[in-house]
Amino acid sequence: MLKLADYRDAIRLDEEFPAPMNDRRSNYDLLMTALSGLKDKHYTGASSMAHLSTDDGLLRWLLAELAIRKASPIDPITSRAINTLLYRQIGKRGRVEVLNLRRISDQLPNCDFVNANDVVLYRGDILEVVVDAVVNTSLDDLSGCPIPLHGCLDSVIHSQAGPWLKNDAAKIMELQGKPETPGSAKITRGYRLPAKYIIHTHMPRFAGEFTDEHKQILADCYRNSLNLALEKGDIKTIAFPAIGTGMNGFPKDVACKIALDTVEEWWRIHPDALDLIVFSVHSDVDSEVYSHTLSTWVSD
Repeated sequence: MLKLADYRDAIRLDEEFPAPMNDRRSNYDLLMTALSGLKDKHYTGASSMAHLSTDDGLLRWLLAELAIRKASPIDPITSRAINTLLYRQIGKRGRVEVLNLRRISDQLPNCDFVNANDVVLYRGDILEVVVDAVVNTSLDDLSGCPIPLHGCLDSVIHSQAGPWLKNDAAKIMELQGKPETPGSAKITRGYRLPAKYIIHTHMPRFAGEFTDEHKQILADCYRNSLNLALEKGDIKTIAFPAIGTGMNGFPKDVACKIALDTVEEWWRIHPDALDLIVFSVHSDVDSEVYSHTLSTWVSD
């Protein structure tokens, strides 16, 4: 599989993505500029006219187009409009400074998990967390969920990060020459996320009984993401979703145990590699599973 050194320069990973300059145009003007700059739109004519009455409708139309577009260059005028719109969206959504959140050691004083004072259990929107890297569960081509406005993690991360992410994915796939293997990981810039980087790990969907092989793949998602963060060199805070527990169908309690086991094992080997790990869970059920598992955790 393609190593970091083989694609790092090709996607300009170490260059900071610029925040938009002060743009006084209205959201409507920016949306119309962005939409007019996209070629080969899929929603045209009567099907698109209903969107023209509100900014929210136009934004949904734009995000739908970006989700299904093929990777291709974006002209500077269109790119600037999209950059400004997504910058405003993350401002509207909000930002969570995870360094200010309570640690597991504060919530569960008797927790035996390694480095519990450097672990956060966060119940909320992973798009809001301010970390060096956020982990995304990706398809094997890294190109984002192909279903417009789907709502899965892969979809919302690509939507908020912006279309430059899809172009990076295409470049990585071009250099690699084959799809990602289960449990592998790649890294890109975070673009219009609060996170500086996105680590994409491929966790395929399974059906039926979960075997030891499936469990190993899930562990590899965590381990390879952490190894890649370490290799990148400037990542000290990282946020993990509950990988595999959504549409992939992994049992939540089993997935939680694998996640914690793998992170603890890795952290014992690399005790000073990271300052903070965030387990970002999407639902109350996920939060309860992690809280219960951590409260009864016994380290080897």
